[in-house]
Amino acid sequence: MRNYKLQIISLIILGGFFILPVNVQAAELGEQVNFYVDSNYDISNRNQLDAELKVIGNFIYFYVEKDYYNRLNITQKSLLKEELKDLADEFDQVIYPKERAVFGSEWSPGIDNDVRITVLVSELVSDAGGYFNTFDEYSRSQVSKSNEREMIYLNVLSIFNPKNKSFLAHEFQHLISFYQKTKLYGLEEEVWLNEARSEYASTVCGYNDKYVDSYLANRVDTFLDEPSDSLTEWKNKVNDYGAASLFIHYLIDHYSEEILTRMVLNDQVGIASIDKALAELGYTETFSDIFADWSVANYLNDCQIGTESKYCYLNENLTYQRLHVDYTVSYSGFPNLIVSRSSSIKDWLPYWYRFRQGTTQSTDRDTLKLEFAGSTNKGDFRVPYIVTDQNNQTTVKFISLEDQQGIAYIPNFTSLNKSVIMIPFNQYQKENFGANESSISFAFTASSVAYSPIIEDEENNESTVNYPEGSLLRVKNSYKVYIIKGNYKRWVQSAEIFNQYAHLHWEDIIDVDSSVLDQYIESWLIRADGDKKVYELNADGTKHWLNMTAEQFTLTGHLWDMVYITNTFERDSYNTGSDVMYSG
Repeated sequence: MRNYKLQIISLIILGGFFILPVNVQAAELGEQVNFYVDSNYDISNRNQLDAELKVIGNFIYFYVEKDYYNRLNITQKSLLKEELKDLADEFDQVIYPKERAVFGSEWSPGIDNDVRITVLVSELVSDAGGYFNTFDEYSRSQVSKSNEREMIYLNVLSIFNPKNKSFLAHEFQHLISFYQKTKLYGLEEEVWLNEARSEYASTVCGYNDKYVDSYLANRVDTFLDEPSDSLTEWKNKVNDYGAASLFIHYLIDHYSEEILTRMVLNDQVGIASIDKALAELGYTETFSDIFADWSVANYLNDCQIGTESKYCYLNENLTYQRLHVDYTVSYSGFPNLIVSRSSSIKDWLPYWYRFRQGTTQSTDRDTLKLEFAGSTNKGDFRVPYIVTDQNNQTTVKFISLEDQQGIAYIPNFTSLNKSVIMIPFNQYQKENFGANESSISFAFTASSVAYSPIIEDEENNESTVNYPEGSLLRVKNSYKVYIIKGNYKRWVQSAEIFNQYAHLHWEDIIDVDSSVLDQYIESWLIRADGDKKVYELNADGTKHWLNMTAEQFTLTGHLWDMVYITNTFERDSYNTGSDVMYSG
């Protein structure tokens, strides 16, 4: 089936003459208009063409190119009119109300003083489904080739395409975005996010409910063809739309359509608009956190792994069988193999590197050591990694970086025949993305070693502990097991609680000297998955709600990094004590 690219035209050559008055009121069927068009997308490279009004809806006009229409026979003309009438009804009854409810309103009655939007149906190049020209929203005194209408353009091929409703819904979002961002705030939305929202428009309207042969199914195929494509760099290629569509669907799956509404209506664009919407809704996650989770979810797509089902798509149509990426490259042959590679990567683009043993082996080098180093020149890397053992027990962790360098140790790598997926991505640039972003260099080494989490700093004659997040530590001959998170440790207070976590395994507990655990800060703060309440635990098995605002939480010396996410079983296993109140 043909793939169509839907484009926003943000810049065209100025100059020319236009024949309609500025204020276009309600038009009549049969009205003929000379429209300006973009020669880059017109099949004959025209700058203007004549069209006739063929269908009028409550909120939409359909004009058809005269040259094309006159070449049709009577049957073809009738079929075209029927398709346009169906599209007009669909726009009035579904697209218009549903998109406005989620994205907000377009400029209405707008520059043409008419509540109806204009759709020009003409012959475009074969790979263009349609486009939206922002300059039509300006007067001719500002842009001489403006059509001075709330207007979109569709290819005649799009009208007879089974996805025609999705194409129309896609372009209507661009009209709304122009009003909400440019007209109201004087802002220009980042192209990648504007397109991502338009990609979600067909889902808003219900056109992806039946998945087979749907608009979304097409985008999934596109994404899987090239998953390592920058989300934010926009070359206007078909793979750009695949990444944008899948990211926005993941985002809305997990944070609801309300975040979509808020990012459109707030006074920010791009990543900043998403971060602001998240904060307004009370989420502690940022765009970076969500991108990391999405990168992991694209490989795992399993709601049983991790907390809050964040490593999967919640859309029932986007199951693992339909959507999961393969590794970018795979390395095996450990413990005898040492892998050392350097590469470069654009911002907000993940790679998936796999390291696997292949067969269970007994060796004194039973730990996989991953060393990562990113460029400090425009480098701001995050490196999640996935560990899966021979029993398909899977955990997700992050390599802790300092000055863009970090090390992770995966114990029992050969003896438990583990597989590791490392997913580095750079997040340096946060705004003003274009079509040709620069690549940032990084390097990594993977080797088998005897397990040693102690990193020696020869220059300063110091040793520091660098156990990866999620490590289970216990002082030799002690019963207390601690979970490591960054610089913090948390005591798991009972075997019953330990056994309620599928990703925790007794055989993964590492016995260490007390001096090792002493280097970590004790954390007593927990929050259950799905519950915003933060509790302070006591050693007597009681929990105490920190009954205070986020600002008060900080003022009292608490840090959000100290909060561990637990399951509800653990939370409910503690007796409830008195609340901890702010007394500043």
